[in-house]
Amino acid sequence: MAELRLAGLEKRYGSTVAVVGVDLEVREGEFMTLLGPSGCGKTTTLGLIAGFFAPTHGEIYVDGRAVAGLPPFRRDIGVVFQDYALFPHLTAAQNVAFGLRMRNLPAPDIAARVREALELVQLSGLGERRPLELSGGQRQRVALARALVIRPTVLLLDEPLSNLDLKLREEMRVEIAALQRRLRITTVFVTHDQGEALVMSDRIAVMNAGRIEQVGAPAQIYERPATRFVAEFIGRMNFYSHGGRLIAIRPERAKLTEAPADGFARRGTVKQVLYLGATLEYHLELEGGGRAIVEAPNDGAAPRYGAGAAVWFSAARENCYEIPAR
Repeated sequence: MAELRLAGLEKRYGSTVAVVGVDLEVREGEFMTLLGPSGCGKTTTLGLIAGFFAPTHGEIYVDGRAVAGLPPFRRDIGVVFQDYALFPHLTAAQNVAFGLRMRNLPAPDIAARVREALELVQLSGLGERRPLELSGGQRQRVALARALVIRPTVLLLDEPLSNLDLKLREEMRVEIAALQRRLRITTVFVTHDQGEALVMSDRIAVMNAGRIEQVGAPAQIYERPATRFVAEFIGRMNFYSHGGRLIAIRPERAKLTEAPADGFARRGTVKQVLYLGATLEYHLELEGGGRAIVEAPNDGAAPRYGAGAAVWFSAARENCYEIPAR
């Protein structure tokens, strides 16, 4: 059952089209990610769902109820913003309580739910601190608790990890995904980071130029990209014309061989070998023009091939993806 449904969603600003023809269903309890580069329409789509602005055309359904004409506070939606949008003069507990106070809940109920929300995000004992007295990760948790405490039908996350350093970002994406699965709250997450999308999502909607290019499980998006844009945006890819078809090969699925392998093979010369710690990256120049990248595990030994080596760039048939022309 779809907890959130977008039907023919479109947003225009004069002659500028921000979102067009977006149809999407988010199932109950699902973690759906809107993934794409800056300016692709993902944040605009999130803003339309939240009610921050009205669609030019189309409808938004939350739990079967049309909400496109309703103000944000009547949509039963919680939002975590990129910059957290915490009130600096309020304590963490007061920030979390804000939405409940706006709903005029009794003070004892507010206190109990705030305490529960802070425990949920592992901030027990820090409720009296103000945002400037908290770390970036703790502020992010306060923002998450504030969104969850109202017990929304749908939770929206607008690039909430982008202001954290790499290590904390990796830790928090695991924590948020685990919390979402425990609560089974329907979630829409916006990011431009493909790693976040692959790790956290049940399904991913890849957006480009205001449209959805492909929707699918992370493995489906990565292993069987539907368009060249998706293939280029998710991970890295080598592209070749072969028999009138566009063939795509992931660098980690290709090999360097001394003789042509069964499948796809082109002769080339190693131009550069990059040491990346866990892997080695070979950059090749192919005969007849074109380049290739091969990623190989680093076993601690010296690279098998050095710059100038004549090799074959090879890939098994099952690792060659045909990208539809469009």
